Amino acid sequence: MDWEFVVRHLISGSIPTMAALVVYFIILRLMGKKQTIGHVTTSFVFAFYLIGLLTVTGICIRASFSPRFSFIPYVDMIRGPVDTVLNILLFVPMGFFLPVLYEKYDTLGKIALAGFLVSLSVEIIQMFGFGATDINDLITNTIGACLGYGIYKMLYKVTPESWKKQIRVKGSQCYYEPLIFWICSVLIMLTIQPSIYKALFAAGMASGEIQVWQ
Repeated sequence: MDWEFVVRHLISGSIPTMAALVVYFIILRLMGKKQTIGHVTTSFVFAFYLIGLLTVTGICIRASFSPRFSFIPYVDMIRGPVDTVLNILLFVPMGFFLPVLYEKYDTLGKIALAGFLVSLSVEIIQMFGFGATDINDLITNTIGACLGYGIYKMLYKVTPESWKKQIRVKGSQCYYEPLIFWICSVLIMLTIQPSIYKALFAAGMASGEIQVWQ
């Protein structure tokens, strides 16, 4: 993987995402829904992770519909154990951040479902020329989210209650906020981000870098 390529797309995707988050939390405040500094700060870290996830899965460049499928489970995991481990690690933060930020996600079942649905949406988007749609990714990503939840549960026992209250929210915000974060991140990476990449790294584009994923 070309890490310079990844970092550049991560930067160009993070800029509009952070701006959108500022607007989002201002709107919440205007609506009378005060947010703690801990929740806002952790939300920015979570959003940055989402942009990173979309970047390393190739959803950061313009492409056309060209689906490639792999529906045979487990075989590729054995053939490519390194990729399997990386796919698991990629979703560990997902399983960790969701219960840290949202009280309603403090169950393994909900984390597994969230990890599966996020992974499924990535696989669907990859049908449009961003990579191969692979059932093994669904399996390993979901496992990664569950492992992240396990890490959260271990740390939860030793975390002061005051810290938890500073970061975690309750009620309906637990449902609409992560959905907003994910949808906005995807839309930004597919629309605004390529233009920002072009503006910031025009020299790289001249050599066709924006169209290459190694």
